[in-house]
Amino acid sequence: MFPKFRTRLSAHRKTGNPLMPKSLRVTCLLAVSVMCSAIFAKTATAQNYTGAVYVGTDGQTNGLVAYGQKADGTLAFIGEYLSGGAGGRLNTGGPIDPLISAHSVLNVDNRFVLQVNAGSNTVSSFRVNKDFSLTLVSVVPSGGFGPDTIVERDGVVYVANVSSDGVYTGPPDQVGDIDAFELNLGTGHLQEIPGSKRQLLGRPSDLAVGPSGRSLVVSIYNAGSTAISDSAATAELESFAIVRPGFLTPSPVSTITSTQRNNVQERNLPSAIGIAIRELPGHEVVVVTESREFLANGQPASLSQFQTGSVSTFDLNSSGFLRPISLDVPTSSQITTGPTNTSTSSCWISFDKDGQTFWVVSASSSIISSFRFNEDGSVEEIDSRAATGIPVNPAAANPAAGATGFVDVAETGDSNFLYELESGTGKVAIYRIFSPDSPLTLLQQISTGLPQTGGVMGIAFINPADLGEGQ
Repeated sequence: MFPKFRTRLSAHRKTGNPLMPKSLRVTCLLAVSVMCSAIFAKTATAQNYTGAVYVGTDGQTNGLVAYGQKADGTLAFIGEYLSGGAGGRLNTGGPIDPLISAHSVLNVDNRFVLQVNAGSNTVSSFRVNKDFSLTLVSVVPSGGFGPDTIVERDGVVYVANVSSDGVYTGPPDQVGDIDAFELNLGTGHLQEIPGSKRQLLGRPSDLAVGPSGRSLVVSIYNAGSTAISDSAATAELESFAIVRPGFLTPSPVSTITSTQRNNVQERNLPSAIGIAIRELPGHEVVVVTESREFLANGQPASLSQFQTGSVSTFDLNSSGFLRPISLDVPTSSQITTGPTNTSTSSCWISFDKDGQTFWVVSASSSIISSFRFNEDGSVEEIDSRAATGIPVNPAAANPAAGATGFVDVAETGDSNFLYELESGTGKVAIYRIFSPDSPLTLLQQISTGLPQTGGVMGIAFINPADLGEGQ
């Protein structure tokens, strides 16, 4: 209770209360702040947390809710920290998947947490303190409309915006862009890099920089949509070469897709979302989750027309060119339609520390599946139902009502615990990982501090062993 009270007072101290005289307001707030800060510090030290999890609220007033990790992997509420911006649903996935993106909240070197503010077109940076509380450092314009995903490499932050002009009615016709920022690794301040903007072919959902640092890869959610250019039909992934930090090639050096528009199998188009890039001898492999939410003819599918999601892998060479390896490996034993009985909307991905197994989270069906990553870059499913929740119901007047809404996921560095965000119910689920061949074991669900109206997005885990000196 006290940590949450303290952090909210900190936010009010910046904005002020117009109903109270300024001198009295400052005196009162300072007195209460000192009192609460002392209590908070004592509480945080006594808990002796082994890590922390940060969850994005994505509300009208955006921010992060912090949870301390105990030795057994369970979580305890620390506080709520405002981002200085607004969240937003971008006319997209409603209360279950409001941003349709991965990495809207990002851990940088276990020292800073970055968060997009899609509703105010800004990006916020927080400093992680020793007690796992957060200090808001900077809020900067994202360079576009509707920022939804972030990636960082060596102090350079790339931010993708879902729209270049801010004029759109929903995901089918959104065409976004990327802007780059310099992150001061000493202070956490962000500053835009002039001339870094790059246009995309469609609506971005995730960004990833390869281990070599040569390429940046973007997943395009609406590739193949008839509402955007034909050149985007084969651009499930766009890869750019990184010319120098913050500057990409003017246009993508390669685009590729696992599923062509108007394919004879009438397979829904990829609707690519989550990306992970793995390093293999002599090359890199892009692993992408595919939620299958556009029909084969390029029209958006209704909820009842969503198909079983999938995973595809692509070779990424040193020049940034992509070629297929494994295409459309389903997150279920068979491909079916409708989220109630199948693993649809496969959106988020998390690799174990061994680099050989990974988890795929499916939103509308509320399912976590486990996969194996092979030495040749191919993938195969291990368990299609490693964890399950309540799916959405397309036949209901309110399909999302009562649905768990599995979304973002964060894994501990030792791969002992998986933290999964339940957007539909406003909870964080804590799972114990025993092995990829065994179902996940649910340890706890926690909702303290999170809005219970649905729509929360973004999660990051901090490992205290890597925190910098002086924090």
